[in-house]
Amino acid sequence: MANADHSSGSDSPITDPLIIKWNLSLPSQPEVSGLSLEKTLDLHRLHTVFQNFQQALGVTIALIDLQGKVLASSSWQQACLHFHRQQPETLKGCLQSDTQLATQLLTEQKQAIYRCHNGLTDCAAPVRVNGRYLANIFIGQFFQEAPDLTYFRQQAKTNQFDEDSYLAAIMQLPIIPADKIPPMLALISSMAEQISELSYNQFLSQQLLDQVEQQVKRRTLELQMQNQILSMISQGDPLQQVLQELVLQIEQQYPQLLCSILLLDQQSGVLRHGAAPSLPEAYNQAVDGLKPGPFAGSCGAAAYNGEMLIAEDLLTHPNWQQYQQLVALADVRSCWSIPIKTAHGRVLGTFGIYQRQVARPDAEFTQKMQAFSNLAELAISRSLLAEKIRRMAFYDELTGLANRRLLDERMQQALALSKRSNRYGALMFLDLNNFKPVNDRYGHKTGDLLLRAFAIRLQSLVRQTDTVARLGGDEFIVLLPELLAEYAEAREQAQQLAEKITEQLALPFTLTDQSNTCYQCTCSIGMVLFHGEQDFADEILRRADNAMYQAKQQSGQQLCWYSG
Repeated sequence: MANADHSSGSDSPITDPLIIKWNLSLPSQPEVSGLSLEKTLDLHRLHTVFQNFQQALGVTIALIDLQGKVLASSSWQQACLHFHRQQPETLKGCLQSDTQLATQLLTEQKQAIYRCHNGLTDCAAPVRVNGRYLANIFIGQFFQEAPDLTYFRQQAKTNQFDEDSYLAAIMQLPIIPADKIPPMLALISSMAEQISELSYNQFLSQQLLDQVEQQVKRRTLELQMQNQILSMISQGDPLQQVLQELVLQIEQQYPQLLCSILLLDQQSGVLRHGAAPSLPEAYNQAVDGLKPGPFAGSCGAAAYNGEMLIAEDLLTHPNWQQYQQLVALADVRSCWSIPIKTAHGRVLGTFGIYQRQVARPDAEFTQKMQAFSNLAELAISRSLLAEKIRRMAFYDELTGLANRRLLDERMQQALALSKRSNRYGALMFLDLNNFKPVNDRYGHKTGDLLLRAFAIRLQSLVRQTDTVARLGGDEFIVLLPELLAEYAEAREQAQQLAEKITEQLALPFTLTDQSNTCYQCTCSIGMVLFHGEQDFADEILRRADNAMYQAKQQSGQQLCWYSG
């Protein structure tokens, strides 16, 4: 704003009306519901309309928000812009007019008309957008009757204006009779409201479109994620890899979350680490083996109850009081857990969602958690089913030992290994002696108990690299790969193990059933050495079978080597 000693408006710097505060005397009013007209309205369009009205009527028009900011306007009148608002005394009259109009509008919210001390008339009316009072329309800097030039000559002399320039600016001001002011103000404010409402509604529509677009993008991303996980499941990717990818993709969609999956070990009944790439490894190790219980954190309780548990503040939640060290270790503050269950309600594990601040999920994210849990359930169930099928295909159902199919695979591997290492391998063919009387006397259930006990003891006597298989009935195989490279030494090595087996298997078996039977069992063993360059799997098995029958024909517990 120019200094007071500037006498000529032509030499004074002119401030753009669009950045002028209309009311500098009143405190700013708060935005209504956070709505910013400056961001929502088509201000360029309003500015054009106001310019056209000024050309037609000669009056200055402006749209001003409740904070006093001029949003759109026509040109300011030269008398005000170059003279009245450039000198301190006349500026007081302008500001007094602004203050009077603003105060009246804020209190009464209806048309206000005021004649300022500079002799000009200003008026204003409230602008409502969708029924809400959000701005004011200003019309001013005009006369209601022909001006008294004597007054304005004195005004020029008092304020050191250039009289000719000042009077020329005064004569340019329009004259609007008093009875024309209300309808003119109503017309312009109505048009401003219509344009404002149209612009605002367009803004809302665009906002809605943007929201829908974001929702579509987010949903598309979710579907892509689900399709990728489903593809991994259908391709039979390892469960650990599938769960890891699922957790990573969720964290990608929701960067503020830290996700984990714990798997329920069906045999031990404890929770095992499944996937948690963003949690500290020390934390994952600490919760690995967590036993489910009503107060075992979030995941332990969710697994125990089969229901979602939300701990929005881990520092105060009762389930986490005994795990405060883990809370500090992971640097988390909230944990939401949802059980991963089959359609029949069997708990397979838990989904854990952590945040570093106090928080609880909204209804939308709770639904998404259920969808994540369903994906995890599908992956886990598919893995368990694949493992069950694998065990059915390669393991004996009664004893859990390898079956004939897996034995054939291990035989081929042992032959290939023997060929590479130039070491011998051995095969034992075992047959229980006097097994039939057990079934005849005690029944097949007791016989099955004896076979299982025999298998467990036999498995405990061999090396971890050896294979124990059941061919059927009471016939068992022990495959010994990678013995010593010299024939005699390899034979002696296998002989010692066979003697140990016969000695240990001859000890009584206590069968835990209703009869609590104690039964002593012996076995006949046929043995054969093989070498990868010379032998074939079927032939090796045939030789061991023949040797076993030779041992069977001898009385008592016997070991017999194949002799061609």
